[in-house]
Amino acid sequence: MYDAHAALLAIDQHTFTIMACLLSTAFFVFVYFFIAFAMARKQQVYVVPFIGSAVFLWHDFSFVLMYDKWFHFYNHWWVKMWWFALCATVVLEVVMLYQVYRYGHKELWPNLSKRAFGMLIVLGTIGIGLLWALVKVSLGDELFFITFAITASFSVPFHTAVMSRRQSRAGQSVVMELSTIAMLWSLTGAFAQIDAFFRSPVYLAYVATFTLWPLANIWLMRRLPPVAAGSVTRTSGGRAMATA
Repeated sequence: MYDAHAALLAIDQHTFTIMACLLSTAFFVFVYFFIAFAMARKQQVYVVPFIGSAVFLWHDFSFVLMYDKWFHFYNHWWVKMWWFALCATVVLEVVMLYQVYRYGHKELWPNLSKRAFGMLIVLGTIGIGLLWALVKVSLGDELFFITFAITASFSVPFHTAVMSRRQSRAGQSVVMELSTIAMLWSLTGAFAQIDAFFRSPVYLAYVATFTLWPLANIWLMRRLPPVAAGSVTRTSGGRAMATA
């Protein structure tokens, strides 16, 4: 894959441009999250699909748990900055999973009790965590470069699936879709300066695909009504749900 120490040395050789890419990525991550929270509260639906939320949580939490590796073994500013950023995102991702529990019960499993639905959320999150651990170990991705690129776009297909099931724009946002593109491009801008793999045909094909897929989601979004036919979602003020 890549040599971790050589990668960190390459980061030091391109500090200014890589720092700019890092800050851009972090900015669009928080844009994505905060729009999701605002929409969920306003529309009373979960916005980030369950599997995406759980993968985000395990990716970031596993990075945070490796404090000793980042601060003592590598002792490099790149991994330290990511550690601080991901401490914040872990908290936000727990909130996203709670929103699935709070708003998803009637939509996903109305015949289950709220308690049983919550247990499914917990068990599903644990299962996804074990799957995540298996995949992460198999990748040999020491500095999380590949997994950062994957998680930047991971929720995109699930947004498509949610639109298909809801047949409405509920919980969908153009800005969130564009943010996933910006995250992926910013990460690619950094990684392409670090290792040749991130300039390879297979990686660039991934970037191209997950640049087009969010645009396709936006195209689909524009062809759906604000809410599904026959349903009415209202805000706390009693008004009809606003469009995404």
